Amino acid sequence: MPYIELKTGIAMHYRDGGEGPPVLFVPGFSATADAFDYQMLDLTNRFRCVCIDQRGHGASDKPVSAYTYEEFCEDLGALLGALDLRDVTLVGWSMGAGVALRYATDFDDDGRVSRLAMVAPATPRFRQTQSEPFGLDEETAAATLEGIRRGFPEAMAGFADANFHRTDLEATKALFLSHWLRMPAYAAYWSFRSLLEEDLRENVERVSLPTLIVRGRHDQVCDERWSDYMAERIADCRVAVLENSGHALMVEEPDRFSEEIATFARGAVPSL
Repeated sequence: MPYIELKTGIAMHYRDGGEGPPVLFVPGFSATADAFDYQMLDLTNRFRCVCIDQRGHGASDKPVSAYTYEEFCEDLGALLGALDLRDVTLVGWSMGAGVALRYATDFDDDGRVSRLAMVAPATPRFRQTQSEPFGLDEETAAATLEGIRRGFPEAMAGFADANFHRTDLEATKALFLSHWLRMPAYAAYWSFRSLLEEDLRENVERVSLPTLIVRGRHDQVCDERWSDYMAERIADCRVAVLENSGHALMVEEPDRFSEEIATFARGAVPSL
């Protein structure tokens, strides 16, 4: 397994394969590079695909730190620089979509990212606001965070059920859960707290890149109205809806998902 020692002090595990324009995949809360296994299979004949384990996740270092979006973005920037990736299509899933959005608007000073794809985005907010009653209410958010604090495996087992719309992927669900539980509870608690606290509504107003939002019709994790909110505010934005997917759309409809990413990364007009 390749690792890279980042200037942020993290040894990051990543996968890197294929040739062509680079596509960088950022998994969501507790998820690992394994989430994009089918995309490595489908796309490396056309693109250089890089998938990462964020700090605290998978096989990457798991320091005692704050697990803020700033830390995640600093790691991401260090990786982009170390691999010298340019003209990047940045693809973030769930919480990873928020990290990608924050990176593209606040951290990409050297302009390495050219396109932004947000997949089942847990952003710009994961919980409700006074003006946008989308996502988790305060009581549910607090109860979920407390569940992670004192019962992380049980909380994640419930999360696995919520990720999938298809009922024929029990082995895949179990595989995902095994990957998620590689995360220690302290990293999970602080990461999820950051997810609840992060507010990127102002960042949405500053997105200047071509943007793709891909979501599953039956997503039980992220409120689709936040995707609509972003699509209305980003000038060059297209929304693709996968009709037979929930939150884990990259494995529920892998062919359609891979082609959506490929079409977007090529800058082509979609056929669908």
